[in-house]
Amino acid sequence: MIESLRTSAKVDRRELGFKALAGLIGGAIGWLPVELASNGHSLTDVETTGSLIAGFASMAILAGMIGGMVTAAAGQRLEWTPAVKKLFIRGFVICFLVAIPETYSSNLLFSAIIQAGGWSLGHPGSEVYLVFARLVGWSLMGVLLGAGVGAASLALPNVLKGALGGLIGGLVGGLGFDLIGSLTQTGLLPRLIGLSAIGLAIGFFIGLVQELTKTAWIAVEAGRLKGRQYRIEGSTVSVGRAEENRVGLFGDPAVQPRHAVIERQGDRYTVRNLAVQAGTFVNGERVETAELREGDRLRIGDYELSFHVRTLGEVQRSRADESASSVKGEERASARAPSPPLKPQAASPALSTASAGPCLARATGERLRLRAGDDATRIGRALDNDIVLEDASVSRHHAVIEARNGSHVLHDLGSQNGTWLASNRVNEAPLNTGDPIRLGDVSFTFYA
Repeated sequence: MIESLRTSAKVDRRELGFKALAGLIGGAIGWLPVELASNGHSLTDVETTGSLIAGFASMAILAGMIGGMVTAAAGQRLEWTPAVKKLFIRGFVICFLVAIPETYSSNLLFSAIIQAGGWSLGHPGSEVYLVFARLVGWSLMGVLLGAGVGAASLALPNVLKGALGGLIGGLVGGLGFDLIGSLTQTGLLPRLIGLSAIGLAIGFFIGLVQELTKTAWIAVEAGRLKGRQYRIEGSTVSVGRAEENRVGLFGDPAVQPRHAVIERQGDRYTVRNLAVQAGTFVNGERVETAELREGDRLRIGDYELSFHVRTLGEVQRSRADESASSVKGEERASARAPSPPLKPQAASPALSTASAGPCLARATGERLRLRAGDDATRIGRALDNDIVLEDASVSRHHAVIEARNGSHVLHDLGSQNGTWLASNRVNEAPLNTGDPIRLGDVSFTFYA
């Protein structure tokens, strides 16, 4: 349980880095229209209609650039793909619109605070009010900008998370603005560094708050995108090779464009397979629909994923379910191996094979049970087999044992090192109790 909690507390540093860098770039690009609009103006100047419009427009563009870049960074990709472009436009438009009332409110608060403090050039002590007024303005901008980024994710909980992250980012950026200004004695460089820092801080803290408060996520354990994490947000999250999927598994032709969906109902998560031929595997077993628990391993194409939930209740429930299932294991055990594969439990050689049902037995007494009924049992090194053998001499999909009219037939699946019955290499052969079988270098005895 301790290890599960440690895993669930893991923060996706890659996403934090992408969002911080995206916010930095957005702030730096947005600085240009702000600088053009404010260049040559001071706090003592009387605002004209043109300067007011330019100020509102430039701040809206700044907010749109930061919001668009941070939203687009959710894909954690450097390519300017149609999906990334769509995210950017969504974030830009929402944050651009949010910035208009935000700028108006910030200006009112800013003016009220400095007037209350009697601010004027060279007035001793009034600089404190100026710094405070700027902090309030940047913080308000950060709150609304962060809420806009959260809204752009189309997940309602992210609005509050984004607002909190934006508040922290706005405070940090606002403090940095006046600090830099006091060192350089000019407005141009502080605005460039300050706005870039605000973008960086907003991106970083929005990502950090979302990471620290995430409920469930998928981690890529093996495959092209190893190390990537995807948060599970909303009631339905699609998984597949197409760019529009929330969990995008790119670069693997075995992954279908829309391979599976993960659905949330309350505190329960289920995965539903959409790939008719390729299939979706949970703990080594092909499923159509299965409930997901902390630590479950999913196999989609050549990708291996792990599912995690943060809440302690979910972890405790999963452990309790595992304990209960182990008690009933002898009543309903199948040959499907979890991923990573579990080694079969040792059994006494004196144990009656009749009571065990059809199985493959090692010389040590270990038994690997075959699937019940008329279902075929697939054997090989890959995790999507019914019986998984961790041996380099065994092919990924090596052989299958098929139940037919009350008997069993062994089929080779084109394995490299062959399927052997006694001393004969076979492509297909009937099996009788006591027959010796060898798959590559791995030997068994078949019992019906």
